[in-house]
Amino acid sequence: MNRNSIVFFLLLLLLLLGLVLSKPVMQRIVIDNHEWEVPNGPGWDEVVKNAELVRKKLESCVKAAECRRIVEEIRDVFYLYPVSKEYFENHKNDANDILSSIFKWG
Repeated sequence: MNRNSIVFFLLLLLLLLGLVLSKPVMQRIVIDNHEWEVPNGPGWDEVVKNAELVRKKLESCVKAAECRRIVEEIRDVFYLYPVSKEYFENHKNDANDILSSIFKWG
């Protein structure tokens, strides 16, 4: 191998390593002008789509107990799907912080 080939190979390797390391940890999914921030990975679209159906009920809840029940329904949706259930089970200690970051209530 000549010197130029080695330099090219090392540059290519550094570029590929940079692409792998620069993958964002979270992704944003927007449904009906509502932004969800969830872990970056496959399978979250379906989770968020179904959670969004429940979240829309929050727009019309009046009593605190009713709103809490709706939030619990959303949590149940997240525990229903393997990708989100696994994520929450792996981060049990941070569950409240995770829910806060996933739900961009705006």
